[in-house]
Amino acid sequence: MSAEAYIAEIRKLIDGVERTQVANIQEAARLITEAILRDRPIYVFGAGHSHLVACDVFARAGGLAHMQVIGDLGLDFGSGANRQSGFERLPGYAGCVIPDYDIRPGDVMIVVSQSGRNPAPVEMALEAKARGATIIALTSMPHTRSVTAGNPAGKRLFEVADLVLDNGCPPGDALVRLPGLVAPVGPGSTVIGALILQAIVTQVAQNLLDRGCMPAVAISGNLPEGKDYNEKVLGEAMRRLGPSMRHW
Repeated sequence: MSAEAYIAEIRKLIDGVERTQVANIQEAARLITEAILRDRPIYVFGAGHSHLVACDVFARAGGLAHMQVIGDLGLDFGSGANRQSGFERLPGYAGCVIPDYDIRPGDVMIVVSQSGRNPAPVEMALEAKARGATIIALTSMPHTRSVTAGNPAGKRLFEVADLVLDNGCPPGDALVRLPGLVAPVGPGSTVIGALILQAIVTQVAQNLLDRGCMPAVAISGNLPEGKDYNEKVLGEAMRRLGPSMRHW
């Protein structure tokens, strides 16, 4: 019954996304389409478990070659969970990471954060915005409205973004309460965050086709045709994007 309860809660969140977020997903796809038509990377950032969501659209089968995750060992568990938590809450840390990326006026950055309150996501958004980027926030409005800002800017992520995507997850993220257990279990933000980002990717691919442009979409390297196709299609995209794609 508990497994079914989690699936039922996820289904409710998916229904909520379909009911309330489609227009925002379409607008995010429009912004990203325009950036890709200029052959610019689409930067995606998240710290901690939000980094998992960001990675879901990077360098994978069915994904767009232009998606560029922002990676840092201090923010993505590479240094351990305790250090990651400390770095995410360390003012100024995002400012040390962002110079590694070629962010220019007119670029698009997606910043993922369930609570939207810690320094790393907020400062990453502000740093990118100062460089002229458009900021798309993927956050939980129920969660972020239940907390205060935990960063020197005194802002939550949705307050500094140009467009907000709401995953609808509750404060604290976990979805299921079990008798005899104080803490709820079964977080939803990774599942719903990936759903939203992949819906954007799918719409961007359609937008590009509608504009007469063939999207650079990867095929699984574990399919017989994958290697040759990816070397041709992704290789061409990488030659155009050049050093902007830091992690390819």
